[in-house]
This record gives sequence, C-alpha cells and structure tokens, in this order.
Amino acid sequence: MKIQEILKQPENKSLEFKKEIPKNRLNLLKTVIGFANGSGGHIYVGVNDDRTVTGIKEEPFDLEEKLSSIIYDSISPIPNLFFQTTTFENKVIFIIRILPGANKPYYLKKLGPEDGIFVRVGSTNRKADSQIMAELKRQARNISLDQEIDSSFDCDILDMRLLEKFIELRGLKTRATLDYFIKIKAAQRYDHTCHPTIGGLLLFCSTLPDKYSYAKFRVSRFKAESRADLINSTTIDDGLLAAPEKIMDFVHLYMEKKVNLSALRRKEEYDIPLPAIREGILNAICHRDYSITGSDNKLDIFSDRIEITSPGTLPIGITVRDLGEGISEIRNRLIVKILREAGYIEQLGTGILRIKEACKKMALPEPKFEETSNFFKATIFRAQLILSPDLETIYALIKKGSPLGSKEIAKKMNVHQNTALKRLKQLEEKGLIYKHGSGSRVRYSV
Repeated sequence: MKIQEILKQPENKSLEFKKEIPKNRLNLLKTVIGFANGSGGHIYVGVNDDRTVTGIKEEPFDLEEKLSSIIYDSISPIPNLFFQTTTFENKVIFIIRILPGANKPYYLKKLGPEDGIFVRVGSTNRKADSQIMAELKRQARNISLDQEIDSSFDCDILDMRLLEKFIELRGLKTRATLDYFIKIKAAQRYDHTCHPTIGGLLLFCSTLPDKYSYAKFRVSRFKAESRADLINSTTIDDGLLAAPEKIMDFVHLYMEKKVNLSALRRKEEYDIPLPAIREGILNAICHRDYSITGSDNKLDIFSDRIEITSPGTLPIGITVRDLGEGISEIRNRLIVKILREAGYIEQLGTGILRIKEACKKMALPEPKFEETSNFFKATIFRAQLILSPDLETIYALIKKGSPLGSKEIAKKMNVHQNTALKRLKQLEEKGLIYKHGSGSRVRYSV
C-alpha cells in the first residue's frame, strides 16, 4: 500500500503512528508485543496523530541500532521484526515492521510471563487476561479451542441422533457409533475412558451443557429502529449442528413479509434476502470466540435492519478490509470442518461475499461489518424508504404509538378523513402498514 493511502487510515490493530520515539519506551514495547501476539503490524515513526508528517531527526541507522537493542533486551521471546525507511514530502519516515509471532505469547521481561503479555485491541494495547493467554498458548501449539478435550464430561453426553444426521447430510452409509465420534475428532479415548472435545460438545449435544450455555443464539424482534420496544425474543440452545435450521425457523417467524399483488396473484416475500441472513448466522457460529463465556450470539431484527453480533473480534491475521476478498483464517477448526462437511458452508472465505452479492441483487444498501469493543457485528439493511413528505408524516405517526384509526390520523394531521384514507392505502400497498379490524374498529399499524 502506498504511503499516501496509509496516512489516510486511522490507527488500528495493525497500525500505529508516532511523532518520535518516546523517552519512556514502555508504550512502544507494549505495541511491539501486541503486534507480535496478534496479526503483526507497522509502527510509523515521524508521523503526528493528525497524520501530518514531521519526519525523524535521528540517523535511521542509529535509530535502528538503538531500537534493536531496546527490543531484544526487553521482550521475550525475541520478536521477528524489520526496520525500513520511506520518504514523503522530502521527510524520512522510519518504519518498524513486526511479523505475527510463531512463539507466542510474547511478554515484557521486567513484568514476567504472567503480567507482561499484551495484545492489540483496536488501536490500544491491553494486558492479556487468562482467556487470551490460553488462546496464545494454543496458537503456539497449533491447535484451536474446540480441539481440546474436556475431561469433565463422558462421551455418553454426545447425541447419536445428531451424529446420524451428520452422516446423512454427508451422504454416507456408515453407522453412527462411538468410534465414528472419535474418527471425526469429536471425542478421544483414553485407556478405558472416553471424553469429548469442546467442539464435539458444542456440535453434538442435543442441548448445550450448562458449562457451554454461552454458545446459545438469541433471536429478537424489535418494533422500530431501537431496542426500546421488544416484540418477541427466543433463545436457541441446541447443539451447533442443529442450530442453524432452528435459528432460521425463528427468523421466518419474526420477519414480516411484504405483499406484492400482480396479475391477480398474491406474492409474499421478505425484504431482506434469507440467504444473506443464513450466511451471517453461519459466520457467527463458525468464527465466534468460544473462550469468551459471558456473552451469546445475537440476531436482532429492527424495522430498518438486521444485526448479527458474535463475541470476539476477527481471527488473528484478518482485518475488516480483508472481508469479502476470499481470505479465511479459521479460529474453530473442528466446528468449521464439521459444518463444511455437513454442507452448511460452501467454500471457505466466501460467506461475506455471498452476503454482499445477495444484498446487491435486491438493490439493498451495502451491508456493514465492524469490530466493536470485543464483538464482531454484521448489519444487513432493509431497502431505504423514499416517501413523499405527506406519506413520511403519516408513517412516522403510526410508527410512534399504538394502532390508530383513520379518523384519529386525519385529526392529528389536520386533513380530511378521505385524504388520510388515500394516503393510508398508499402505505398499505407499499407493505409498510397493515389494516386490521372492521367497520368503525379499523386500525392501522406498522
């Protein structure tokens, strides 16, 4: 990427700007450790916070030698980094390039391996908690959380009916047995005992065990554009192999349809493509951070959008800019493998692209993907309403409160009742409101 483009970006989990090397090196060292424990990153020295370039005052070779000595003496294991320079507007910018570490976790020597581990969250460096430390150690062993054994459970907790479903989805003719659970790494046998993997528990339990109840999926429907008025909410705590279809059942139930009348035929359709919602659900299940135990996945249906939120930021090595580019980094290897073999996932790294294409096909706004604090959120928007001022006013009136009759609406808008009825019919034809009741008891609602 050209330096002009880099200078337009905000600081993030792989980018930081510094006017100069500070006398107190602690924050610089924390950033190097955070990048090494994450997906790598670049520190541009000689650039102000407002992106104006001041350049460095020291000789690059002297700066390189000094920084090498400080970093190698202060950080363990020794991170893999390079020093570079570039010139912009006749000023020299010094670049520290830190590669993703192969020997995680990296830590500050003077604080030790328990207190000296830092990670990059957004544009800040944070001390790693016990869950993050465990994840970094797993990365060093090249395994994922869902591949670990949970010896507090026996294999009889796994549901053979779900294994039969998995075998059927794969089109195989083999029998569902304990040995097959072991073959697909959903369980492991030790001498005369058998224990499931965490992925096996999450995938093949008919109901998630209490210990893993945080992996549930909550589907909620709200009346308007905020969380002020909740209409319906349900929690799906089925095992992850059965969860996608169950979640979609409630999406069908909670999503309103718009009605098109053409050629004397009634056609009902959703104003957000269901394949896009399904892909968002699968992404949340496959890529959430299951080491975060205090939050569940959420699918929230609003009048103007759908939000799908899952705990954990993007997997290490992936940025928001990479989404939709076919780049894939698998956080939960067993879960993704099983769901892919079951036919839920077509091709790795293409889910976001399919969401975008489905929305584009229906002429919807571009979906939004973002990391917020320690969550990842996908927002799929409904069609943007373009209404005349008269229709906008009456629609806002109905959205705001309880169901209204045409006489009440006419009075509030200071128009004749026939005018109000005409406008109400237009909104009804657009699928924005519906009429219920009969005679003098007819009322209109969103």
